[in-house]
Amino acid sequence: TVTYFLRGALLWVAAFFLIYVTLSIGVASAWQFLNRRATAWNASFLYGLRALPFAAAVAVVVFLVLPSFLFLEPYQTGERIGVLGLGLACGGIVVLGFGAVSAIWALRKTDRFLASYPEKRSRQLDKSQVVEIATATPMLLVAGICRPKLLISEQAVRLLDEGETQVAIRHELAHVSFHDNFKKLTLRAAKFPFLSGLEQSWMHAAEVAADDAAVTDESSALDLASALLKIAAQTSVGQMPDLATSLVPDRGRDEALRARIERLMAWQSRPASSRRRQPSALFISSGLVLLAVCYGPLLRHVHELSELFIR
Repeated sequence: TVTYFLRGALLWVAAFFLIYVTLSIGVASAWQFLNRRATAWNASFLYGLRALPFAAAVAVVVFLVLPSFLFLEPYQTGERIGVLGLGLACGGIVVLGFGAVSAIWALRKTDRFLASYPEKRSRQLDKSQVVEIATATPMLLVAGICRPKLLISEQAVRLLDEGETQVAIRHELAHVSFHDNFKKLTLRAAKFPFLSGLEQSWMHAAEVAADDAAVTDESSALDLASALLKIAAQTSVGQMPDLATSLVPDRGRDEALRARIERLMAWQSRPASSRRRQPSALFISSGLVLLAVCYGPLLRHVHELSELFIR
């Protein structure tokens, strides 16, 4: 029994590693052509593209590789995992282990960051805890995953006027509603070389999306642009935790900040984009029906391919 399930576990991890690395290399290669048009893509598309290799690898293993092994692999057999399978399984263990450690480390750093600032005042706003903190530099950011905190320093309160403060808070609450810190955590667990440029483009697009969610008219657009300028002028690049979204992010700060301010200064009312939910739902439903029809033969083909790892 132990040997059977150990062989299955190694097979599943090996399949995950093979699919994950293959798709990651494909996404990294595709991004070399797409990054020239990065500004044309919204945050949802960029995040989906970045998360695709990990999500697809997990889905294939859970819905295809695992069932094909449990249903079609003989229970009593003397087969062993081959050298290829063992090598891929070791790679998968390294990837999953490194991702888990990276995610846990990011969570601990965020917890320490939150604990390092004494709270002056606290209140509840839109399912988020707004905390005013004492610090020498103006700071306005959202940190945390399950219970995100919106931190506003006393310096930021004094620096910004009422309109600027309100639109800056709406910007940060938009990050909460978009679950951007959780998305950052998932990317920490799915680290892969050569995809940092795609991650950076997503983070910039996420800031633009939060800007759009916060701004309601030309006046609020100017208020947000003013708040960005004031905060950026009074702060330097610091050590923000990875699981935090700041009004003025550290990474790619100058160029991205300039682009955001120019966009806000030229703000104009934008019609709500049509999401075309019906065609998307039809496409997904058709794919699920096709998968259900072909599921049996597909499992047999997957089992035959998985035998290559065992022989």
